[in-house]
Amino acid sequence: MTLAAAGAGKAYELSSVYATFQPPAYTYGLCNGEKEDNPGPRCGHTLTAVDAVGEEGSPGYIGPRLILFGGATALENNATTSGALSSPGSSSIRLAGATADVHCYDISSKKWSRITPLGEPPTPRAAHVAAAVGTMVVIQGGIGPAGLSSEDLHALDLTQQQPRWHKVAVQGSGPGPRYGHVMALVGQRFLMAIGGNDGKRPLADVWALDTSAKPYKWLKLEPEGEGPPPCMLVSYLIFFRSISLVMCRHFVKGIMSTLL
Repeated sequence: MTLAAAGAGKAYELSSVYATFQPPAYTYGLCNGEKEDNPGPRCGHTLTAVDAVGEEGSPGYIGPRLILFGGATALENNATTSGALSSPGSSSIRLAGATADVHCYDISSKKWSRITPLGEPPTPRAAHVAAAVGTMVVIQGGIGPAGLSSEDLHALDLTQQQPRWHKVAVQGSGPGPRYGHVMALVGQRFLMAIGGNDGKRPLADVWALDTSAKPYKWLKLEPEGEGPPPCMLVSYLIFFRSISLVMCRHFVKGIMSTLL
């Protein structure tokens, strides 16, 4: 399985960006679609934007889409007092309602559809991560009905009309099973995974995988400077060749928020 992202090595011109950018006026609206095709209420899922395939108007053109994967439709014994997600294996929470569903939102038609890709899908999970690499959505980690999901990488190839799951071969050790972490494609080339929880403690480690070099390998990074504290369930922003995190630092006994 080959991971490929368009624009690798492209130089970016930043001059005048701040002077000319005018944000559009966004509004909320309900999405159309048959009831059975809508994802329905759930939590811990991922929603990933995927670029169009081909040129508009050409044979085989597929418009831009949002791909929703997994998530939990039910939580059992959710008795935590702090409001924080507890570690798998405890009596506080079990993701028995975790799914491996794939839903697609077509940007042009503004409609949801449920799709059934070919190939072997990932196991049901929530609190996993997903990132778009070209016209593929790469999935890693999470929690399922049996606890932590494996650290394997799964890629949903959306190049053809019929999507297909692939298991990505990766050599050596990597981030390991975890949930609540961040994974993003940086510089149109490097998959970066940060933080999360391995079922025992929050983490602050940083891993990178070069999607342009085979065989694929995870590399543990040791960034200079003062890094974020151990964290999970964070928000993030990709800006050209950097990643910024808005941290919600999680401890077993509660939650403390800190903005980086």
